[in-house]
Amino acid sequence: MQSGGIRTQSIKNISKRGIPLITVITVVYNDEKNLEGTILSVINQSYSNIEYIIIDGASTDNTLEIIKKYENKITYWISEPDDGIYYAMNKGIDLATGEWINFMNSGDTFYNEDVIELIFKKNFKDDIIYGDTYMAYTVSFFIEKAKTLDSMLKRMPFGHQSVFIKTSLMKEKKYDVMFRSSSDYNFFYKSFKENKIFCYIPVIIAKYNAEYGMSHNFKLVQRENARIQGIDETIKWRIIYLLKCSIYEIKKLIKRLLPICVVEKIKKNTIKKLQYANLGKYK
Repeated sequence: MQSGGIRTQSIKNISKRGIPLITVITVVYNDEKNLEGTILSVINQSYSNIEYIIIDGASTDNTLEIIKKYENKITYWISEPDDGIYYAMNKGIDLATGEWINFMNSGDTFYNEDVIELIFKKNFKDDIIYGDTYMAYTVSFFIEKAKTLDSMLKRMPFGHQSVFIKTSLMKEKKYDVMFRSSSDYNFFYKSFKENKIFCYIPVIIAKYNAEYGMSHNFKLVQRENARIQGIDETIKWRIIYLLKCSIYEIKKLIKRLLPICVVEKIKKNTIKKLQYANLGKYK
């Protein structure tokens, strides 16, 4: 186990009057290619009261060297083996001392340097604050506007990176490590059912690396989401699931058979349609 950061020098962040301490947690494992961009998006925020924690799963590439490069800007970092992303995120929750927690995991970034300052000009009494997400692909991008909260009954209505959660709530519940892909959805779903207070703000909070996001395991996400919703044992869901999986496999087969240039063109056109669907919402 290795660790470091300014907390090891007895330097602590605290909340100030009108300037709550915001904890940003980054979970990483062997991602030397993308980690630096994530770190820079956090430490370059104009907001003056950020506690930054990095949880590394004992990376074997140059990830640790990148973390040490910015050690004097990081509150605390730790590098040791873990049992998966939600174990690592729970470890970050245990270490958090801020009033609010945001997870900006490796490869994702804040939309710009003023996002946190823009949001926390207001004193929130809510449990969960959420906004919109810039979905980044290699060929293009689109802005995904958060859906209405009632859609929580079927899917995540917002991007996990574009959420700030009250730390006291996060420490009380944490993430259920029995889920491999949908534990964040499980947390928000339960919070919604328990009438926790959600607050939508019309701000693009994060840039999400949609090309390589972990939730691309389609079948696993479908099964875990159904389990969370309590419908995974129903005949209706099983039939729909088999149909969705069949369509998914057919699409994968067609994708493998088509030339790469054609696949990229289709993807670009699909993203362009999503861009048009959101046209004018951020003018």
